[in-house]
Amino acid sequence: MPTVICAGLITLDAVYDLDAFPEEGSKVRASTARLQPGGGALLAATTVSKLGGTARLAGAVGDDLFGQFLRGQMTLRGIDHTLVQTLKGETTAHSAVFVTSNGERTIVNHRSDRLLDVDLTEDLPDYDAVLADTRCRTLARRLFQQAQEESKPSVLDGEAPVPRDLLPFVSHLALSEQGLSDFGGTSLAEIAAQSQSWACVTRGAAGVELHDGSRFAPPRVTPLDTLGAGDVWHGAFAFAFTKQLNEPEAVEFSNAAAALFVSRTGDGRFPTAREVEDVLQTRR
Repeated sequence: MPTVICAGLITLDAVYDLDAFPEEGSKVRASTARLQPGGGALLAATTVSKLGGTARLAGAVGDDLFGQFLRGQMTLRGIDHTLVQTLKGETTAHSAVFVTSNGERTIVNHRSDRLLDVDLTEDLPDYDAVLADTRCRTLARRLFQQAQEESKPSVLDGEAPVPRDLLPFVSHLALSEQGLSDFGGTSLAEIAAQSQSWACVTRGAAGVELHDGSRFAPPRVTPLDTLGAGDVWHGAFAFAFTKQLNEPEAVEFSNAAAALFVSRTGDGRFPTAREVEDVLQTRR
């Protein structure tokens, strides 16, 4: 099966569903609440696994109950977590996530810098593409350098601040709107030229803009929960290259995957490759 290494932040999320975001100093009751795996790398890896690929997760958790729970969830989701390190004396990164009735979310995160300052302690197993976020810079640089040496696709999930030292090693730069603004007004085309990489910016429901000026709108859906949508998009984008899709095709594939994800709730939110293809067929 095609294999993607997903590297970066791994968290445990306590999610609270609210009618509206609470006012300062108020007390509100959540309609539902749940504990679930979170963090860009872990959600991207879940996406790859659900789409039918082999997902190898790289990052770190603490030696606590949160970390034990997350490793169990990784196994249940079919994720290879041999590259995930357990750091003694550390608390696993965790977040409080407030999701309002319009599907938007607000996140409060706590994490130790030591969880992000990790590197690989062993040789990489076989892989076809690499995806990393901006959180674990040392780990991302190591993976991107090797992918470049082996002429394999490498995707940076470009949240702000975007580490400039990673850009020379990245084949595909997928910026958020905040990531793009971190370049201080530099155009997407200029960023692509300077970094010598393909580049795009993701704008949620507004779609994706490529550095050549073309735009791709996502399928229209009613969003029920946008939490993790960007992570699903990036996981699907990296996976698409293992299926030999070109960049515009990969963007369309990722847009469909993210749209399916936000239109659902519960454990079955992550789309299969067949479901994504069915959506794409209706748009052709």
